[in-house]
Amino acid sequence: MVRRAMRLRRGRLVLVCVLVLSLLGNAVTLGAVLRFRSLQSELLGDAGTAAFYPPPVRRALRDALGAQRDSLMPLLHAAAEARAGVVAAGTAEPFDRAATEAAMASFRASVDALLEGAQHMVLDTLEAEAAKDG
Repeated sequence: MVRRAMRLRRGRLVLVCVLVLSLLGNAVTLGAVLRFRSLQSELLGDAGTAAFYPPPVRRALRDALGAQRDSLMPLLHAAAEARAGVVAAGTAEPFDRAATEAAMASFRASVDALLEGAQHMVLDTLEAEAAKDG
C-alpha cells in the first residue's frame, strides 16, 4: 500500500513537472512572438502593416517566386558572392579603401540586378492578380 502511494506521488510529481515545463515553453514562445512583433513595428514603423500584400496576393507571389526560381537564384547567388567580396576586401590586411569601395560597388550592382529580376516577377504577378479580379 505504501509503495502504491509512493508510485502515485511520483506519477503526480512527473505530471506536475511536465505541466510546468509546458507552461514555461508556452510563455517563452509567447514572449518571442511579442518581441518579434515589437521589432517588426520598430523596424517598419507605423506603415509596417500596410507594407504587406493581402494573403491571396502573397500566395500568388510565393507561387511565382517558385516558378521563377531558376532565373532568380543565380542573381541571388551573385549577390551573395559580391557580399563575400565586400567582407574579404574590408578585412584584408592592410586595409585598402579603394578595393573595398570597388567591392561595394560590385555588390550594389548585383543587388540591383536581383531587385530588377524580382520586380519583373512581382509586376507580372500583380498584373495577373488584377486581371483575375477585374
